[in-house]
Amino acid sequence: MTLACDVAIVGAGPTGLTLANLLGRAGVSVVLVERNEGTVQEPRAVSIDDESLRTLQAAGLVDAVLHDVALDYGSRYFGPDGRRFLAVEPTARDYGFPRRNAFEQPRLEATLRTGLSRFPNVTPLFRHACESAVEDASGVTLTLRDPAGGPVELRARFVAACDGGRSQFRKIVGATMTGSTYRQRWLIVDLAATAERLRQTRVVCDPARPLITLPGPGGIRRYEFMLRDDEDDATATDPSFVRTLLAAHGPDADAPVVRRQVYVFHARIADSWNTARLFLAGDAAHLSPPFAGQGMNSGLRDAHNLAWKLAAVVKGELGADLLATYQVERAPHAWALIKLAVTMGRVMMPTSAVQGTLVRAGFRLAGLVPPVQAWFAEMRYKPKPFYREGLVAPEDDGLGLAGRMLPQPEIERPDRSRVRLDDLLGDGFALVATGAEAQAHLARLDGDLGLTRLRRLAVLPPDCNPYRGLPDVPVGRDVAGLLTGRLRGRDALLVVRPDRYVAAACTVGPGPGAAADAARRLALRLAALPGCGSR
Repeated sequence: MTLACDVAIVGAGPTGLTLANLLGRAGVSVVLVERNEGTVQEPRAVSIDDESLRTLQAAGLVDAVLHDVALDYGSRYFGPDGRRFLAVEPTARDYGFPRRNAFEQPRLEATLRTGLSRFPNVTPLFRHACESAVEDASGVTLTLRDPAGGPVELRARFVAACDGGRSQFRKIVGATMTGSTYRQRWLIVDLAATAERLRQTRVVCDPARPLITLPGPGGIRRYEFMLRDDEDDATATDPSFVRTLLAAHGPDADAPVVRRQVYVFHARIADSWNTARLFLAGDAAHLSPPFAGQGMNSGLRDAHNLAWKLAAVVKGELGADLLATYQVERAPHAWALIKLAVTMGRVMMPTSAVQGTLVRAGFRLAGLVPPVQAWFAEMRYKPKPFYREGLVAPEDDGLGLAGRMLPQPEIERPDRSRVRLDDLLGDGFALVATGAEAQAHLARLDGDLGLTRLRRLAVLPPDCNPYRGLPDVPVGRDVAGLLTGRLRGRDALLVVRPDRYVAAACTVGPGPGAAADAARRLALRLAALPGCGSR
């Protein structure tokens, strides 16, 4: 049997499934290849952040996903004496969702798999193993093995390898994993129910036995215990040993155990993420320790970045050199989050009582300074999504938005209904005008800045009602000033990419010709970017 598609995706974990949904929604023909019979059934990743929920919003699945998510929890850090020395409980919703949320990977994957049924252009092939891949100038030929053992040839213009930490595609790409592997082993214990009343994550920074216990939706909980060198895997997973650990660290000694697993964690990243037509994503491209809860979330960021670029190239909307920006944009942020996880691991795993005492004392002193305390409490230490290179025009008249993910405020439309910003931006590029005269600026503009399907939206400050005489200009009010407040009242034009990063931005001065002048500056900046000057 021979099949053909625009994009073949190998691996139906969270990254591959999200990528398939995004491409399906973009109208790209996709074949999703997965060697297993279905999606995972056992607990794996447990933390999903605001950026990932925004990606699932773009895939049209966020409401279904949120049904199975425990929103908005924090972390509390304790010393061996049981005294708390740090609380991380963020309240900001810069991207439209809480920063920390708990989920169950089996439920998420099931929702993502069901979401594929919306798209006749997406063909899932479960129980199909990929045996080889050969790239040439016009595409990639994959040799698959079907459930009966028969050969299947799959021809794709592009391939996304989302096949996990042991990816078979790294060798084809010519990638080497750099970084390190943790010597420490951890025992992961997932419970079907918990008697723990604390809704937050509890981190016990005890040199004798570091411990993390995390909440989950529906009354489930996870415990993670660092193992000693003399505790082998067989001992660690013995039910009596697990019960002893649970009894020593909370009220869950008799809780039903779903899974016991020993893990070694990695802090590694591929030095090369792609060839001309084959792309690594998720754990195939980077492996993170779990201490920042960013492993799966980084994979979903990969999926969103790669999806819109593949769709734009497949459709001929942008040139193929756009695809060279994938690693340029994603690798620095992925590595920054890996380094954050490593740093957090050092706090959680003090190597001695003296080191632990010094760390705790430092955090307690920092807590006496309100700005420093807020920096930790609001998770401002987490690297912000920011691209310095790629499809980004860095000069933005001092607005400080180019290359950054656009805040997602709640928008009130003229009929007084309220929606998230992204629900008004559509699936492609968007031209967002901000400020009191945003409607008037858009009304004076013609053309698409060299981009196809450029949707327009005027976003007004919280204290500003829309003009009633400009009905053809889509408009909304930034209810809490999340976006317009950041711009400090300045009128601006922003070109927003499909993944909600700002590709280009500029201020708009006073006068009837100012909007057209700003648009010309934006068009020039965009024309110089990869993919925008060629089709």
